[in-house]
Amino acid sequence: MARIRTLMIGGAVGAALTYFLDPERGSQRRARLLGDLGSAIAHGRQELNRRARQLQSGAGVAAAELQAAGPEDDLTVLSRVESVLHAIPDFPRSSVEIEVVDGGLVLRGDVESAELAHEIVETAGHIRSVASVENRLRVSTESK
Repeated sequence: MARIRTLMIGGAVGAALTYFLDPERGSQRRARLLGDLGSAIAHGRQELNRRARQLQSGAGVAAAELQAAGPEDDLTVLSRVESVLHAIPDFPRSSVEIEVVDGGLVLRGDVESAELAHEIVETAGHIRSVASVENRLRVSTESK
């Protein structure tokens, strides 16, 4: 059985070499193969980047935490909010205070940009059991 498998593999390798090293058409075949591989790699890279951005924006985590019925205690909601918001890239853990009172979320502190503040508030608004979001975030004017 092993000899047959070895013979089959050897035949396939030989056929591939003959196909790609053909003196008349081999260079065209190799160029087409390289072009196809390059476009497949570029497509894979684009898909990987798209999925990475989706995860970094918190969309993957926030989608799992969409609004659902049933009240929960504030500590559980706070824990969920911290998990989701801390997954946002560049989330300033040390300068943003998160508080939950009766299901209402209060965000206080400094962020680097208005875009980041908007992303934080939007993401927080979609987290399960968050009744409201009070935005007290300030855009820091200090440059690093």
